[in-house]
Amino acid sequence: MPWFAKNINFLASGDLPAHWSTQDKNKFLNKVKNFYWDDPYLFKYCHDQIFQRCIPDNEVSSVIKFCHYEACKGHFSSKKTTVKILQCGFYWPTIFKDTHTFYKTCENCQKVDIGQNVLLYNSRLHLFPRKLRLRWSDPFIEKHVYPYGTFDIENPKNDNVFKVNRHRLKAYFDNFPSENESIGLNDPVYKG
Repeated sequence: MPWFAKNINFLASGDLPAHWSTQDKNKFLNKVKNFYWDDPYLFKYCHDQIFQRCIPDNEVSSVIKFCHYEACKGHFSSKKTTVKILQCGFYWPTIFKDTHTFYKTCENCQKVDIGQNVLLYNSRLHLFPRKLRLRWSDPFIEKHVYPYGTFDIENPKNDNVFKVNRHRLKAYFDNFPSENESIGLNDPVYKG
């Protein structure tokens, strides 16, 4: 039974369970006012005035897989994957939790190869910074992986090598092939 079965039953019949208290009924009616039933789909009307299709539990994994792997060459972070899902017009109540869990189990998103460029998370506390600084430092080169999750990384500017925890690194991709496409903008020719 899908997570939205109570919503569909109420929207189709208008009946509430008799054993519910007044508080439960009011809470449910306040929640269900944003849902619309258009057989066979249930839609949620969101705060940004967009209707999103409610997805049953058995379709959740395929939607996450498509938006994480396939959409725009894929392997986005959990937040970007969630944004892609919402942009596609899908909704379910545990969308953020499910997407984060899926991202944490994606092998390609979690692995870093030796010799790969990585960014280092700068966790130093600056109480009175003069400038707004990015938290991710320049690309470093990964040199060695230890079995307990620590990495040796090298600063290419001064060849210093130091150990860091895997959670402070993320893969850095540069030099994407540019796809230049030209479109001719000629004046229209009218034939009379």
